[in-house]
Amino acid sequence: MARAVLPYPVVPGKTEADIRSIADRFRADPEAYRRYRGEAGVTLERVYWQHTQMGDFVVAYVESTASFAETSAAIARDDSELGRFFVEKVREVHGFDLTQPPQGPEPEIVADWSDPTATRRGRGLAFCAPPLPDQVERARAWGRDTFSSPDMTRTRRDLRQNIEMVMLHQTPQGPITAIYLEGEDPVAANREFAASQDPFNVAFKDMLRQLYPPFIDFSQPVPGITEIFDSQAVLARA
Repeated sequence: MARAVLPYPVVPGKTEADIRSIADRFRADPEAYRRYRGEAGVTLERVYWQHTQMGDFVVAYVESTASFAETSAAIARDDSELGRFFVEKVREVHGFDLTQPPQGPEPEIVADWSDPTATRRGRGLAFCAPPLPDQVERARAWGRDTFSSPDMTRTRRDLRQNIEMVMLHQTPQGPITAIYLEGEDPVAANREFAASQDPFNVAFKDMLRQLYPPFIDFSQPVPGITEIFDSQAVLARA
């Protein structure tokens, strides 16, 4: 199974209706959505709208039976009515032409934790934030070591989480990380993490303070996130 967390900036001036248009179209025809994304290998898709100081973003979490590159290519070349609509709307709302070869390196998962004892899926939450460019290598090493530690499992179970994943994207505007959390209530978990005085969480937040610019403060809950699509709910109707 391949997984990806994908941040899409919203073109300035786009309305809420523009931002929600893809999700609304998918919900309007769940059977067409099932065929369209199923042929690309997508098994789970969750999408969030985030307000940031950099502008609005749509952040998608996707699981697929194919690789990230294979899934992206299949979505881009789909010639169904829904496939053409998706490509056109991504170009209009986010400024990306999915039919063109991607520029720059492929996104990479730089930190990944999941609870092997989890027996069911939880609710999701995704957001993005730009790391300091000169801290990217340090972030890679820290994420690799920290997310594999026993304290990571202990503290995330205390937060009732079962997944925490960070994906790095290299963009013309600089690096950006996209983060996905899943658990019983990830919004509450994020709030509890921000307030936590557990030594591991305190050290975790101290490191984030060094990896990200000052206007990003993980000692406060991440603001401005709205879920706009969850394929589990849509496919239950298909």
